[in-house]
Amino acid sequence: MDQTAEENALRRELIKTFQIHAFELKKEAVKLCVKLFIEHDKETRKKWTNKMIELLKKQTLQSSLISEELIRDTFRQCKSKGTQDAGKLLNVFDAFSLQPYDFDPELRKMVVRKGTTTLAADSSSFSHATRQRFLLVKQRAARCASLKSFKFTTCEILCNSTKTLKSVVVLGMLTQQKADCYHIEDLSGSIEVEFKEDTKFHHALFHEHSIAIFEGNFENSVLKVNEVAMVPVESAEMTRKELSSNENWFGGEDKIAFRCSERLRSALAKQEDTSMIFLSDVFLDDVKTMRALNKLLIGYKDQPPVAIILCGNFCSQPRQTDTIDLLDRGFRYLANQLMQMKKEYEKTQFIFVPGPDDPFVDSVLPRPHLPSLLFKHVSPIISCTFASNPCRIQFASQEIVVFRNDLIKKMCRHSINAITVESIPSRYARSVLSQAHLCPLPQHITPILPDFSSSLSLHPLPDLLVTADRFETFNEKVTGSDTIVSNPGSFARSNYTFHVYYPSQNRIEASQIPTGEAAD
Repeated sequence: MDQTAEENALRRELIKTFQIHAFELKKEAVKLCVKLFIEHDKETRKKWTNKMIELLKKQTLQSSLISEELIRDTFRQCKSKGTQDAGKLLNVFDAFSLQPYDFDPELRKMVVRKGTTTLAADSSSFSHATRQRFLLVKQRAARCASLKSFKFTTCEILCNSTKTLKSVVVLGMLTQQKADCYHIEDLSGSIEVEFKEDTKFHHALFHEHSIAIFEGNFENSVLKVNEVAMVPVESAEMTRKELSSNENWFGGEDKIAFRCSERLRSALAKQEDTSMIFLSDVFLDDVKTMRALNKLLIGYKDQPPVAIILCGNFCSQPRQTDTIDLLDRGFRYLANQLMQMKKEYEKTQFIFVPGPDDPFVDSVLPRPHLPSLLFKHVSPIISCTFASNPCRIQFASQEIVVFRNDLIKKMCRHSINAITVESIPSRYARSVLSQAHLCPLPQHITPILPDFSSSLSLHPLPDLLVTADRFETFNEKVTGSDTIVSNPGSFARSNYTFHVYYPSQNRIEASQIPTGEAAD
């Protein structure tokens, strides 16, 4: 590639990368970035770009437009320090800055993905993302002790068979190629399946794109299913033991996984009373919600948590012409509240995670942080991070994933098995942890950027998965895993419920602002 073509390609890549994070580079800023990075390889460019973006997020900016002078100052800061402070116990990792990893079936280990990630994905990117999802579940099934007695076959073998075969067991992904006609697919092919009235579905949510174990009789080119089950959940400790690795796949620049660090485990043990608060649907434009939030802040100011994670939606009237104005006034109001308790919360990190209906956010996952113009209200008062959705949080040796999406209702609506309302929390938790992916639904239901699908991966499983959903509040643990699946519920819609997490105890405490107090 000649010099001009390389510069043009780099210019386009820089503009796209900054746009993902809701920043717009001015013409002079683009020229400076090209000048700074043109002599470096792709990995170095990506590393420095991510560092600069992380620093920009922490600044109080009047606009999302980035000038040449601001780029110059930010680059100078990057040269003197990194964005992840090794001395800090709390770090937040943006979905778009994570190093993508793939499972290599030949090497039987996780490897760094080759090439660069892009928003402009082609069909091969979608195929690769789906293949990786399947491989992660397949390799776990292959080493699961409770599945050793089963003899698995493949779709290819069944497609080539003309015989009637009894008690066939297949690991496959459920797909629907036309109405009322289901297939299961693996890496070798596809076969039609038929579910009967007496087909037994184990405790989970089974829907299109679920990767599950199907047992039945194969006749006339159709697998008539007797039983369907999820692959047993595997703990993070077991995953690392089987893969013989303590490598950090979670985020940040540390080479060793946080849970494998003696220093961080020791630091966690000393944080016995440290807590984190999780809220979802914090309507900053709603008077009653803001009163309830103020009650919460007053209630915890004498023993403030290490972090307060506020998830969207942040406006009760989304996708309206005046939504951004309502949000702007809401963040001003929040800033005024926090100003009254600035000293008490000076050591608390406030983390803002966008909701599905917040502005300037695409409908695809993962989603970038909230608009930069909202930063200016709260940044001078508190220590805050405007995070992506999903985002990953490290506290000492703990690994926490936060995902704000109304996914539970979608998964239930598209499930092919009968379910009761009471069983939904445990079924959901088992399904997501077994799939080891935050969003196991197909693209036409919940679109995902394929090159960033790994940022939604749960491999190995985290210590805490916060699935901030409108569904009723719950917290679940699944057999075979130490992971807590927590849903704080909708703060604005469910009588001001929220969750308090104690990392050193690995314990969730369901809490609520009394309705009478919130109305005062």
